[in-house]
Amino acid sequence: MQTRSFLVAAALLAGANTALGLIADDGPVIRGVSTWIVGRDVHVDARLSPALPEDVLQRLASGLSTTVTWELRLFVFRNLWFDGLKDERRYAVTATYRPDTSDYAVERRLDARLLDTKVVPTRDEAAAALARVPGLPTFMMGDHLLDKTLVVRVRCLYGSGVALGLVPTSAETAWVRSGIFEWTANGAR
Repeated sequence: MQTRSFLVAAALLAGANTALGLIADDGPVIRGVSTWIVGRDVHVDARLSPALPEDVLQRLASGLSTTVTWELRLFVFRNLWFDGLKDERRYAVTATYRPDTSDYAVERRLDARLLDTKVVPTRDEAAAALARVPGLPTFMMGDHLLDKTLVVRVRCLYGSGVALGLVPTSAETAWVRSGIFEWTANGAR
């Protein structure tokens, strides 16, 4: 009896997510993840395509503070087994309209640590900042990663909501993987 109740509740929740547009087949996707190493830092570049859904752009245009969060994970790549998670980071970009100066403040954070705040003159520039990870130095290579085959996975959380009046939901992309690379004593390969 409990199993049947659970299955009914799960089906209703899935239906509510679809009805609310929070699980969208036509939403933005990450078209590719680029990585490169400079010194000991792994830089990650990714972007949404199309940039942002209309509801997020409307939120930004309304003057409400709008945040997009990117989850970035570094894995040891294995062909025949689950990948081993080595590190994960959260890159959050918040754009806020400033009515007194008619521009947007764009604040970038990595793991809740402020990286920078810049002012952009238009909504389009603010939306572009929300829709991209711009070659960010994200992970630091160490000896524990020597001679390991590595891969970075990225996804973007660009909206949130509530299903059935109490269950928090999120609008997000699927995980996208970078190309495979290796960290050696001489650098990346």
